[in-house]
Amino acid sequence: MKTATVNKGKETKYLNQYPLIEEDDLYAHDHLKEGDLFYLVNDSGQYIATAYVGRQHKGIGWVLSYDKDTDINVSFFEVLFTEALEARQYFYQIEGTNAFRLFNSEGDGVGGLTIDNYDGHLLIQWYSKGIYKFRYTILEAVKRVFDYTSIYEKMRFKDKAITGGFVEGEAPAFPIVIEENFTYYNVDLDDGPMTGIFLDQKEVRKKLRDQFAADRDILNLFSYTGAFSVIAAEDAQSTTSVDLANRSRALTEDNFGLNGIDPKSQYIYVMDTFDYYNYASRHHKVYDTIVIDPPSFARNKNKTFSVLKDYDKLIEGALDILAPQGTLLLCTNHSGLSLKSFKNTVKRTLDEAGMDYEINEVMGLPKDFKTHPHYKPSKYLKAIFVTMN
Repeated sequence: MKTATVNKGKETKYLNQYPLIEEDDLYAHDHLKEGDLFYLVNDSGQYIATAYVGRQHKGIGWVLSYDKDTDINVSFFEVLFTEALEARQYFYQIEGTNAFRLFNSEGDGVGGLTIDNYDGHLLIQWYSKGIYKFRYTILEAVKRVFDYTSIYEKMRFKDKAITGGFVEGEAPAFPIVIEENFTYYNVDLDDGPMTGIFLDQKEVRKKLRDQFAADRDILNLFSYTGAFSVIAAEDAQSTTSVDLANRSRALTEDNFGLNGIDPKSQYIYVMDTFDYYNYASRHHKVYDTIVIDPPSFARNKNKTFSVLKDYDKLIEGALDILAPQGTLLLCTNHSGLSLKSFKNTVKRTLDEAGMDYEINEVMGLPKDFKTHPHYKPSKYLKAIFVTMN
């Protein structure tokens, strides 16, 4: 077994079960290759943890065990998957939802690996070449623990020689239809990096429908397949979905149709968000609820957008077309932006705009997206409902 020595003074955080092995904390790591198992030791050679090499974020790998005698084999993953499954039995029992996360990376004990259930069709996502080296071991454990109709996989690392797609089982015809909070969505597990729905937002979507949609004109920015619009449409006065991607229109229309809503009764624009702000202002459009859920980073022609630098501009633009006593739903999934920093951005922007406001609700990940108690980036999702007075 290879070893890696933690620089003196850095061992405390790993003794406190910090899961991500950061490169700068190691004395040397040139000898470590993707997929290697290694012992993490202090400068006296004392064992701290067993980890694997899988470069992700600013880390060189993830801790797997704090027991030197633990073998990283099929049985190891089988135990973790069984524990994860037992913790999610609730989601198998509730009505109106059949898609949820079964295994959530470091929150369930293996950084760089997630498993989602889409009505019996499992999607495994590999976030580094290192964790992919354990593919056959992990797949065997998955098959032993989880019931499934089919298994698919997606690569979240760059390697042209490795492609995802169908693994085994009964391959369905895509899209398949999943249900979430009694609302239906199309999902495709074999078409690019995304599936058609972000499962981590299910509770936020429900909150929007239950408390901030009735009889309101709703604007959904960065709308993708229109999930926020679709769940709100039955109660809303109107929904407007805006996304720059051309394919978003057809995907959004299809999701409306699944739920018995005529897409022509809703508004859908293929447009840059800031361009839409200008368009809406010129046409005197006003919205009671505005949903802002941007990607962490985006590039459009000569323009770039970064959550860390530009979120305040999204809020400022929305205020110009927000109705009196209107509500903003402000979301980000940027793991490097803490909730405290995000709230500060929201408050500072609204204060500088001279707004009188109330934060109604602050939400994070649902329970199936288990987080790690000693690793703050695992709580990556932040959603704030704020209403103007």
